[in-house]
Amino acid sequence: MWNCGTLPWSGGWMIGHSLWGFLLLVGLGALLWAAFRPRRTPGPKADRSDSLEILKLRLARGEITIEEYNTLKSMI
Repeated sequence: MWNCGTLPWSGGWMIGHSLWGFLLLVGLGALLWAAFRPRRTPGPKADRSDSLEILKLRLARGEITIEEYNTLKSMI
């Protein structure tokens, strides 16, 4: 009865509802943005460079010979 429905931290009933409504809209907007934002997918160029890097490492470690390296490189 004394406060007539006002929220103690809001300074008034309308301000409190506006604040919560604003926070709800911001949260909903953030969820929608996260769900529908364009995702960067690595293309074939990234896959090829990764594969070549792996081949170079295997050659450096002695796991494959230079002939195997050239054969596998031509397949990529």
